[in-house]
Amino acid sequence: MTMLLTQSEAALREAAQRAVELAARHGARARASVRHEGIAKTAMRDGEVETAERSGSQNLALTVFHGGRRGSASTAGLDRAAIERVVEEAMLIAGHVQPDPSADMPPADELAFSGPAPLLYADSERSPEAMLEAASMMDRIAAGIATSDSRLRAGESVAVATEGLWALATSDGFCRSVMRSNDTRWTVMLAQDEGGSTSDFCQSQERRVDALSSAEDLARTAADRARSALGARAIDSRRCPVLFEPRMAATLVGELAGALTGAAQYRRMSFLPDPIGRIIVAPHLSLHEDPFEPLGLASSGFDGEGIAGSARPIIRDGVGAGLFMSSFTGRKLGMASTGNADGYHNLELTSTSDSGDWNEMLRMLGTGLVVTQFQGGKTDPVSGNWTQAVRGLWVEGGEIVHAVTDVTLAGTMTAMLTGIRAVGRDVERTGAIRTGSILIGDMQVGGRA
Repeated sequence: MTMLLTQSEAALREAAQRAVELAARHGARARASVRHEGIAKTAMRDGEVETAERSGSQNLALTVFHGGRRGSASTAGLDRAAIERVVEEAMLIAGHVQPDPSADMPPADELAFSGPAPLLYADSERSPEAMLEAASMMDRIAAGIATSDSRLRAGESVAVATEGLWALATSDGFCRSVMRSNDTRWTVMLAQDEGGSTSDFCQSQERRVDALSSAEDLARTAADRARSALGARAIDSRRCPVLFEPRMAATLVGELAGALTGAAQYRRMSFLPDPIGRIIVAPHLSLHEDPFEPLGLASSGFDGEGIAGSARPIIRDGVGAGLFMSSFTGRKLGMASTGNADGYHNLELTSTSDSGDWNEMLRMLGTGLVVTQFQGGKTDPVSGNWTQAVRGLWVEGGEIVHAVTDVTLAGTMTAMLTGIRAVGRDVERTGAIRTGSILIGDMQVGGRA
């Protein structure tokens, strides 16, 4: 039973269909997407409520296709008058853009009128009272940990619950809806000694409450992360192996996935041009996409155009095997949509090379740098030149020696991806990406001159 939603799936489907029907009266084909979301959030600090919110939103987005032109408009209203206005606005916009034969709706026979619909909603207690109880528990545990270590202080503890509905309708008679849930918890811990202060956090996000990390695990992990950053000092510039902890490793996988989107490929804004059939990462690596994972954070039975994705390899044994395509980018490249108009679905990076848990990965690193946080940098999408200021840990003989500061990393994404030695078994999920820690055999570390 939903606790945060005020609309029904039927109401959203009706609004989407009405928008499409009204567009048809103007001689246009159309696609309408309607979303509704309810959120409850509570933040606690030092036993006091900092934030207690319950909010909701709704939106109807319409795209019309008329005379080879495309126009889009949106509205927060779902009544007939609001929908009529948004149709008129979309038609007006379409009349002022240049025709583009690639900017058309996909053929009806490509739409997922039926088919797998992964479970995206789990019944859980998501009332404001439940959020208060969850945040209070994390706050108490964090405060208790802080009392046992004078260097620590509890920061905020936050509980968020989201329930959402999405309906999609098209002029081809497609009309399906989805119910989703999302539960998030995080705790921040502060650490300070004579050398300065720092902070870090730990977060857990799932579609069901009972799958979340425990309040104790969140607080202890946040405390360990903050404490480990104390006593940071500079290191000399050098080349050495680098180990990216799972949160940071997910960012690298995201950079890789971004280079494999249809938009990056047809615009020639990818450091991996024409990747299909050639080696683009270390041969022991594979990347798999699964849009149908039950309760996956990036699961979907169909994308924003109504096209279903598929469970498939994106990279197989280091070789490019797939791209992330919408119907628009597919037409630009002479390929079919892969059901990725809204981005990639659940990705998992795997490796056949020797691996292990976090401590074993440290031993494999030997002497080198562990990256625990990115602090600012950039990736050139064309050349793949990559630079980042980082926070981390210096390791010698497989043992952490001290935290590091004032460190930069530099390289190219192609060299980094082909230089991956191992992927850890310490797998974490960060949004749509699952990966363990990533060990790169050799990188340029910038420190003291």
